Amino acid sequence: MGLKMGLPDRSPPCRFYGTLSPPPALIRFHDFRPAPVRLMLKFLEIRDFALVDHLSLQFREGLNLLTGETGSGKSIIVDALGLLAGTKARAEMVRSGSGRASVSGCFQGVDGLCGLLEASGLEFDPEEVIVRREVVPDGRGRAFVNNQMVPVAFLRKLGTHCVDIHGQSDQQSLFGRDSQLQWLDLFGGHQAPLAEVGGLFARLEQRREQLRRLKSSEQERLRAIDLMSFQVDEIRKAELSSPDEESQLLEERRLLSNADRLFQASHQAYAHLYESEDSIGARLRQTGRLLEELGSLDARCQGLQEQFQSACISIEDVSLALREYASRIEVDPARLDRIEGRLVEIDSLKRKYGESVGAVMAYGQRIEAELKELQEADRRVEVIEKELQDLESDYLSRAGSLSLRRKKAAEKLERSMGEELEQLAMEKTRFRVAFSAAPARGGDGSTTAMIARTSRGTDLIDFLISPNPGEDLKVLAKIASGGEVSRIMLALKTIRSIDDRGKTLVFDEVDSGIGGRAADVVGQKLKVLSKANQVLCVTHLPQIASYADNHFHIEKRVEKDRTVTRVVQLDRESRIREIARMISGERVTDSVLTHAAELLQSASN
Repeated sequence: MGLKMGLPDRSPPCRFYGTLSPPPALIRFHDFRPAPVRLMLKFLEIRDFALVDHLSLQFREGLNLLTGETGSGKSIIVDALGLLAGTKARAEMVRSGSGRASVSGCFQGVDGLCGLLEASGLEFDPEEVIVRREVVPDGRGRAFVNNQMVPVAFLRKLGTHCVDIHGQSDQQSLFGRDSQLQWLDLFGGHQAPLAEVGGLFARLEQRREQLRRLKSSEQERLRAIDLMSFQVDEIRKAELSSPDEESQLLEERRLLSNADRLFQASHQAYAHLYESEDSIGARLRQTGRLLEELGSLDARCQGLQEQFQSACISIEDVSLALREYASRIEVDPARLDRIEGRLVEIDSLKRKYGESVGAVMAYGQRIEAELKELQEADRRVEVIEKELQDLESDYLSRAGSLSLRRKKAAEKLERSMGEELEQLAMEKTRFRVAFSAAPARGGDGSTTAMIARTSRGTDLIDFLISPNPGEDLKVLAKIASGGEVSRIMLALKTIRSIDDRGKTLVFDEVDSGIGGRAADVVGQKLKVLSKANQVLCVTHLPQIASYADNHFHIEKRVEKDRTVTRVVQLDRESRIREIARMISGERVTDSVLTHAAELLQSASN
């Protein structure tokens, strides 16, 4: 539906979106999307959330900008997205007088998430996923994925693949050590050596588990041998012939149990057809003589006689088959008893070792192999210990080479970050990559034993930042200023994205404390970043706003004695007026409008 809404007093009509579902005039996006489609947020619907009674936004690829007066509710959009990414809900999020707040988002291009969704047992469309979060006044609530209830923890897991929020109250994939190490490896192009280290680590873990089992206490080992020997003997003595043995025995038992009925039915049927004095066969012979007489008197009846003879032959065949069947039926109580006993034996094995004969046979084969391994434990221990030594030596060598490559990449990254941060008016900020190695559990106290082994090598790293001269370097996650964090994350993501498929990146307060040339650089970097990722940005600066592909204006109104937040999408003329307002406030002159138009034109070029 279309409402004539815009900036106060001056803006031309703008578009306002009503619900999460596309209006009738729109086609579902996956009906016409190009391939491949980047993972991105398509729709966002908010109900009874803070100052919002109901609004719905349709986002597109590229750079989506949110602007408006201070206090108009721009951060409400960011907080709503945070709920979809699994952030903690708060009671004050529910609009006064409402029973619950809800936020729904539709993400497209989610084919890369199919494994995660399938592993969680969720039904899903490989082209889109709808996430919903509800909050009640006491701060609790529920979470849904495709209308299926899920734990909030699952939203956090899903959110790391779909959205990164950078600002004062954010959830960011690059705050964790594992993510930072992954980012550095992507930046340095370490995929090949990383795969080698990961493969060696997997083999090490497999051999360690084998060794642990073999070195379990001697009493436990002997008890296990006794138990497994008994189980193997019991299954062997059963001499199970095939996975189908039980079903074949059940069928044979059914026939033997009904032998009397089968004999009576087949014998009586044969008698009715052929053997008794008034059998159908006797009557057919009489009928045949009559038809033969008709055929001799009237040639037209000869065809009937031929058809009749054919039917008689078929009936005679059935009669002979019934006689043969009845003669083969044997009542064998002894065989029936043996079958019953065998079925009881199979049922006992199934209760112990598996749900079917096939499962019991498979269990027997597996336990026999484990028994052999335990019986040969002493010799196997020596072999595996030697393999472990060789694998560990190879692992440490490859991990050491990978660590050297990482340190070279870290030096290059520090230089690149220095250049990026200087352009973002953070020229005095220092960025460092700190390497450390956590002590391994156990070990013999040697240096080698104390180095942690993981599937990603022996390194632990932290991104450290010192925003101001004279301050110590601190872990990135502990930086206080949301604006600084947003620009640091912008610089990192400009250098290298952690997700080659792209995701929705949200920047709040990225323009805090900057202006002029630095603001224009931020706008340019957001624009470049939006080529590989969908970007949503809250900004107060006209230089940044001029780079938008999709521009929304947020305003706070009083309607029916209630304060509400409204969002409108701006067309070009409305954007010129909004950028002019951002330049000069409410006193918009023709020269300011001209300057705003020039900003837009310059950004588009």
